[in-house]
Amino acid sequence: MAMSTSTSAWKRTGILFLGHAVNDSYGDFLAPLLPLLIKRLDLSLAMAGLLGTVRILANSLAQPGLGLLVDRAQRPFLVALGPLLTVPAMSLIGPVRSFGWLLALMVIAGLGTALFHPAAASLVGTGSGRNRGLLMAFFSSGGTIGAAIAAPLVIAFVERRGLERTPWLILPGLVGVAIVAASLAFSRTGYRVSRPQTEGSARPKLERLPPRLILLWFVIALRALAATAFSSFLAVLITARGGSTLAGGAGISVFLVGGALGEFLGGSLSDRFGRKAVLFGAAVLAAPCFLLVLYGPSVLLFPFLAAAGLFVFSSNPVGTVAAQECLPGQTGLASGLMMGLAWGVGGLALAPIGRFADLHGLVPVMTGVACLPLLAGILVLFFREGRPAPDR
Repeated sequence: MAMSTSTSAWKRTGILFLGHAVNDSYGDFLAPLLPLLIKRLDLSLAMAGLLGTVRILANSLAQPGLGLLVDRAQRPFLVALGPLLTVPAMSLIGPVRSFGWLLALMVIAGLGTALFHPAAASLVGTGSGRNRGLLMAFFSSGGTIGAAIAAPLVIAFVERRGLERTPWLILPGLVGVAIVAASLAFSRTGYRVSRPQTEGSARPKLERLPPRLILLWFVIALRALAATAFSSFLAVLITARGGSTLAGGAGISVFLVGGALGEFLGGSLSDRFGRKAVLFGAAVLAAPCFLLVLYGPSVLLFPFLAAAGLFVFSSNPVGTVAAQECLPGQTGLASGLMMGLAWGVGGLALAPIGRFADLHGLVPVMTGVACLPLLAGILVLFFREGRPAPDR
């Protein structure tokens, strides 16, 4: 029975990996196209940052509530519905000629991601046993890999076909969504979340969050702020140094590929050495890598980007699993808080970061951002790690 459960969990996570790749690849269209949108619509860096802020806030503010819905319904069909908003919205940003319409599309795309993440993470957290960190790492890396692949591909498409043709990109996205939905529908446990019946788990409430979960949230939020700021302004930073738009997209891709590797390694190592140890190590190593991206030699920019991505993203699955272990039986809520609300802090900061960059320069402002993981590392020292809850 144990082997059957493990096999089922891996198969289901594989399907969700694909769904995560589809959703987040489209969700990350904005960053590589940002230099082109800034030029065409004459946007300031503050306005460019606001676009990212709106998308991430729409995503993050909705996720905890949707996580509660997933926990209560125990049928997270939103896994398939979320990308049906993200894919069309982000594919339509090319021909848009108004900043207001861009903001509207960011809201729709953000809500689509908010529908997907807690529902999918709840399924990953079901029946994973002692491999919880590894399975969550595999799922989490799907989104990062999807975003990494999307960056150079969307730039190549736009350079060949033009910004006005991006709506054609809806088609492959919808095919991917259909494959995921059909695969889950025909899976015996595809849309079912089995949660342990622990005392107090039947009615999860936000006001009952344990203090150690709140501390963990601040750790993930600080790390998310640094990751979001660098991934959002990276293409702008590279083109400002004289690089091409394609080089900017390639830089984002390298950063995210390193992040995908970090997620997989972080989740696996946390199963062996504990969540706290991995969270601390990743935080204190991310900061110097970010500083090397800003001030290191240009010929080593891509290796520095890969290293920065590896460390800053490695805490993605670790933080989510640690939160689920703080709230046994409430995986949707825990996932929404970590994958949604914590990332919302990073999104909220994008517009102020852009404004400060307009006034003082992008590199000096990003220097301060680069040091935030160190603060997260200090907070991790006060986190009390709990024991994983048994699966049923």
